[in-house]
Amino acid sequence: SLKLFPLLLINSNNKIMSTQLSSSAVPDTSPDASPASSSEVMTPPGTESSKDASTNANKSGCCAGCNEFLLYDSGRKDVQAFYFNQFGRSILFISFMFLSLGVLQLANQAAGCPQNENGSYVNCGNTVYGMLPSDILALMALIGGLSTAAFMPYAGAVVDFSDHRLTFGRVCATILVIINFVQIFIFESTWFFMVIAQSFIAASTFMANSMVLWSYVNAPSDHDLHGITSSGRLWETIAMLSFFIVVGIVQFTSGWDSVAVARFSQALASVVGGFCLFLSYKRYEPVKAVKFLDNGKSLYIAGLVEIGKTSVSLWKTEPSAFVFLLASIFNEAAVSSYTNLTITYLAEQIQMSSTDIIIFIMINFATNPIGVVIHRYIARKIGHKKNYMLCVAYFLIIGVFLIAFVYQPSDANITYFFSVLYGIAYGWYYPSSNGYFVSIVPEEKVTELWGFNSFCSVSMSWAPPAIFIALNQGTGSLRLGLLGGIIFLFIGLCIAVFIPERVVAEKTDEEKGGNAKISSRSGLSPS
Repeated sequence: SLKLFPLLLINSNNKIMSTQLSSSAVPDTSPDASPASSSEVMTPPGTESSKDASTNANKSGCCAGCNEFLLYDSGRKDVQAFYFNQFGRSILFISFMFLSLGVLQLANQAAGCPQNENGSYVNCGNTVYGMLPSDILALMALIGGLSTAAFMPYAGAVVDFSDHRLTFGRVCATILVIINFVQIFIFESTWFFMVIAQSFIAASTFMANSMVLWSYVNAPSDHDLHGITSSGRLWETIAMLSFFIVVGIVQFTSGWDSVAVARFSQALASVVGGFCLFLSYKRYEPVKAVKFLDNGKSLYIAGLVEIGKTSVSLWKTEPSAFVFLLASIFNEAAVSSYTNLTITYLAEQIQMSSTDIIIFIMINFATNPIGVVIHRYIARKIGHKKNYMLCVAYFLIIGVFLIAFVYQPSDANITYFFSVLYGIAYGWYYPSSNGYFVSIVPEEKVTELWGFNSFCSVSMSWAPPAIFIALNQGTGSLRLGLLGGIIFLFIGLCIAVFIPERVVAEKTDEEKGGNAKISSRSGLSPS
């Protein structure tokens, strides 16, 4: 999915927060600290910490402002590690866009499909390895979704229940870089093996590295936490846009085909992304377990048990959050699948060249901020629930319109209009989803539940690609193949209608006067 810009969300108190993809642990790495003592007292919203006040008093001018904007609290090694990790993993993520175009080219060549004058391939109906070439990217999404959903309980358990969080992160980051580097050797004789390896390994190690990344994010105050995560989002955005522009320029000026561009993309991503991840993990410190395993229980079983406990706990204590996450399972699966499936649809059904598809994606990138602005305006006018439902309905409608009005090569120019519509949809969806989630979860549990939220978002991500493959193989129609995402959005929207209003208990005088705390959990449960 194209989470490409700093997505700001507004909670029920109308303060702005930077969204986090998984729960943010606050490890206390001092020698005498216990795992349970790692919470820090937060400064009330809208105030500065003493560190910030003294720092800002000695700074002036635009350079100081830029430093606070891009490198907030960068004197700390763990914050430096966060920024390097954000930059490196984002480059490795966006490189898949170019790899997917190379895979499509090789699949069509292997199937013997003729090439059009613009470099695209005719959807000839021939198969390769028993599949249509148009199903290959969906197959990658299917395998990646299954492997990630299966691996995340273990990753969360390692982060929570073991002392090997740092080692686990280093191993996952190393494997992620290696599997991307191996893609440099994608040729006619190796491409299918590369597809399977990329699908099984890259997706799961990427998510595991992300879980470790967010488990290290910590701050002495709410104000500092927002500053750090906002700067991290900016580095994520800068990395993806910079990489896409560089490789896009190479694509436009070199005359290389999609496979050659994919090799260049993977080489650049492996070197730059790998170096950034190396600098990141060089700065992290080891962290002790924050929970303890029962005797004889495996880490994987512990992770599954925590997911079950969290689900039951949410159903009993926070039914609004439980129903929202149930809706999110379907909505996230549909939204995250659109990238792979749309690239396939444009290349195979509309017969667009790889250059045209890159322009489509660049327009999508550029229009993301419009969606963010729409979210902020509408959420304040009609509330989080209606804003979220309206966004999902909008995503659903443009999906139906795409199938209805864009289905032949002569419709290629119309696709750029849909690129704008989808760019707005992506920019709107993620802050509306995360903003609504924050508004219906108790403030003290928001960071604790980001890991579980992340698990829900990938648990069914394999299903729309599976439906796409089944319908395309059975009917030969790519238009029907896209129905899986539309069906999932419809189901998610119907479930969202029944999200109950959250009943907020009256706080005691002690709770009203007390300071909030940043939680030190990082895995898949709030316990």
